[in-house]
Amino acid sequence: MIQRQPEDGLHAIIEGIDGSGKSTVLNACRAWAEERGVSFFNVIEFSEREGRLPSVEEVGNATGLITAEPTFCWVGKAIREEIIAKHENENVPRYNGWETAQAFALDRLILFRRLIIPFLQGHSERIIFQDRGLGSSLAYQPLQDTSLNTYKLIDLPGNAQTLTFAPNLLILIRAEAAAAMARLAGRKDKQDGAIFEEPDFQQKLVQRFLSDEVLGPFKQAGTKVVEVDGNAGIDEVSSSVKGLLSQNLPDFGKI
Repeated sequence: MIQRQPEDGLHAIIEGIDGSGKSTVLNACRAWAEERGVSFFNVIEFSEREGRLPSVEEVGNATGLITAEPTFCWVGKAIREEIIAKHENENVPRYNGWETAQAFALDRLILFRRLIIPFLQGHSERIIFQDRGLGSSLAYQPLQDTSLNTYKLIDLPGNAQTLTFAPNLLILIRAEAAAAMARLAGRKDKQDGAIFEEPDFQQKLVQRFLSDEVLGPFKQAGTKVVEVDGNAGIDEVSSSVKGLLSQNLPDFGKI
């Protein structure tokens, strides 16, 4: 596994239940970094358009990346459109928790090895903000399949690589399940249609994300875990996020 070094760039992953406000937090993170001179390459938009992940060379002179898991191409596309998608006239998901976890881990391994690690290695001036990551697998899959646990999941290569090249910051959005579900129901332009978007499952996720089973491996790997109140308004959330970044990444950027 490739290990993180002191001279490598910064990586922040945003986690939370469905509808918790990850897009709001991601936008605030990007704005904070742009105020410090970062120019971003949006990997999500590139992957949706081109059907693949970019190479580091294609990123060009960008000093920041916007990424997401699952990705929007290759294994990630299969996860979104097949493995975790709701299928008509089916009462039982086609794929169990272990099969789902393996797919996520492979997608994660490809993202880290092809792009995240090469982009950050030896470049302390670079930064990546990511929508979801290993924390979601540690939260979701053991609820999907009770035979799974954290120890089994972190043995998968993609998950082990995440913890070896650990993110500097994990931003956990705390949100009430009912409010998050209401947001999902009110979406007009973003309907994921995932099998996990059910009230009972989301309520269990709220507590699972706060557990040592999810946060413990990151803390042991040296990742700083910070929390944001996702129940607040957009402006308040954005201000809170920028404050947390300034507090926890004080030496980053021009200002």
